[in-house]
Amino acid sequence: MNDDLPLYPDEKQLAKIILGPARASAWPGLATVLERHGLPMIDPMFGGRYLPAVRAFLDRRNGLEKRTIPAKPGGGENWDAQNRNVPRSQAHAPKDRSR
Repeated sequence: MNDDLPLYPDEKQLAKIILGPARASAWPGLATVLERHGLPMIDPMFGGRYLPAVRAFLDRRNGLEKRTIPAKPGGGENWDAQNRNVPRSQAHAPKDRSR
């Protein structure tokens, strides 16, 4: 894909990149189907799909890559998730390494 493109192209730009100008009008329906199979969603913060992730999705779909990439942006971080069942006072206490 072209290095002169933004990282979050709008749907019209993406349609032309992927399908070419003659077939770009087919993109909205095709994107809806491909989202069910892992095409990255439009990021509401940036207003477009992350182009490297779209490329990776298409590469995987065509057997060129085996990595997985999330279809939509992640949520808020939960740094205490690993300590969910540990009282907060002990969650960040140093571990006893004398054993």
